Amino acid sequence: MTIGVYAVINKYNRKAYVGSSANVERRLVHHRSYINTKLFLHYQGYADDAIKYGVDGFEFKLLKQTDTVEEAKELETAFLECFIDDLYNKAPNANGSTGVQRERKAYVVGAAKRLQNPDYTKKLSEACKGKRALVTCPHCGLTGGGGNMRRYHMDNCKDKK
Repeated sequence: MTIGVYAVINKYNRKAYVGSSANVERRLVHHRSYINTKLFLHYQGYADDAIKYGVDGFEFKLLKQTDTVEEAKELETAFLECFIDDLYNKAPNANGSTGVQRERKAYVVGAAKRLQNPDYTKKLSEACKGKRALVTCPHCGLTGGGGNMRRYHMDNCKDKK
C-alpha cells in the first residue's frame, strides 16, 4: 500500500488526470477498470479520450510516494495549480484536493427541476424494469428478484414440503 500522488496520462495528447490516494495501487486499478468497462466515465474528465483510445492509450504512474495523506494532498494541489492546461480533472467550479467543494446550490436546483417533472418517477421506474431476473417460488408462488429469492426464500419457504 503506497501513499502518494499518481497520474493517468494520455499517451496521445499527454493530458493527465492527477490524484492522490492512501492506496495508489488500488486507485490506479480503479481508473484502469473505469476505462476498460466504460463505467463511471462521466465522473472522469478523460471520458471521451478513454472511449476513443481505450486502456492502451493511457499510462498509469506513481508520481511521488509520500509519508502521509496530507502531504500527498498538498502535492496533488501543487500539480493541479502548475499544470492547469494539461489536466483532465481541473474543473472551473472545483479546486481539486484543496477541500473547496462545488456549489451545493446547483445540485439542489437540478434536483428540484427533476422532481417537478411529473414523468420523472415514471421514467426512473421504467429504467429499472427488466434489469433483474424475476423468479417465482415453486412452493408458494411468491415472485421476487432472482438472487434474493434463491439466497433467502427458496430453501426457507414455509410451503416447502
